[in-house]
Amino acid sequence: MQNMKKRILSVMALALVAAMCLAACGTPPTVSAPSSSAAPAASAAGDASAPADTPAPAADAITLRIGHVVADGTNIDRGLDHFAELVAQKSNGGIVVEIYPNSALGGNREMCEQLQMGTLDMAAPSTAFLSAFTDKTALFDLPYLFKSEKAAWEVMDGEIGQKIDADLLPAGFVNLGWLTQSWRHVTCNNEVHKPADMKGLKIRVMDSPMHIAHFNSLGASAVPMAFSEVYTALQQKTIDAQENPYSNIKMSRFDEVQKYIIETGHIYDPCPFLMSEKTWEKLSDDQKTIISECAKEAIDWERQIAMEMDEEIKAEILAGGKTQIVELTDEERAEFRTAAQPVYDEFGPKIGEDVIAKVEEINAKY
Repeated sequence: MQNMKKRILSVMALALVAAMCLAACGTPPTVSAPSSSAAPAASAAGDASAPADTPAPAADAITLRIGHVVADGTNIDRGLDHFAELVAQKSNGGIVVEIYPNSALGGNREMCEQLQMGTLDMAAPSTAFLSAFTDKTALFDLPYLFKSEKAAWEVMDGEIGQKIDADLLPAGFVNLGWLTQSWRHVTCNNEVHKPADMKGLKIRVMDSPMHIAHFNSLGASAVPMAFSEVYTALQQKTIDAQENPYSNIKMSRFDEVQKYIIETGHIYDPCPFLMSEKTWEKLSDDQKTIISECAKEAIDWERQIAMEMDEEIKAEILAGGKTQIVELTDEERAEFRTAAQPVYDEFGPKIGEDVIAKVEEINAKY
């Protein structure tokens, strides 16, 4: 059963509660009862930047709630944990951050609507669900757009990303920066090396016109489905395949019900770190500064963790020997990119051909 796990950072007895939560995990994808969570698991990047002891909440502390759809322990989840710790530290307990993972507050679309209404303070949704508010975020969902992480980061943090931030504001979203889920890959039960191998596969995708068009262009049958339903659908063979970054694949245990991971790397998947404009306007200038600075620090940390986790999870899956990993050649990836050209033809004009051309210039630098 999927319960809500509310993690209130800056509360005592974290280790005990975390242990209880782990013991309760039996059926995937699991979420524990309302509880607290300790800092992210140790890693080279994590240890280097982890804040000191987190202060207890102040008597007059304000509380901010963050929702996201992915599982505990993913790089997005760990990045938000780190943000909460930094905020507690730098505000001296004056700001408490509560994190609700695993779609506890609804799906991406529902949480975006809650941000607009001011009933949710913060979220880290996929860009695929923001196209209803601005066409510009669809840029990040173009298949095979980025050639490297560094190129993607420059686009997110530079002029293009700043223009997208400005487009989000009229919809009621203040974008604090761009977290990342890393590269998205296909999982399935048959070996795939070319688009023809995808023909007829029922593949779960996010409910996004571009994602649907992409996989349909490969000859697959795209099935929009909420993230929380994917494991059961794979287990019951309602769908044949899905696509997600390594972190989501492992933490949601998709590798247990899929024989192959195909390293398509078709999307480098950013998540805008959004705050409700209604919440933002209630903050003091000092609180805004703390939130902004901590968001930037947590984002930089999370991007490094994402790369580390990709390598660690891949090694763990290979060592397990149950799921095979198919590394596509450059020629095979090029064939997938060519097959996806109809997506560029359909959505490119809305995004802006000049913007896509600018991304290609940035790609060439790396």
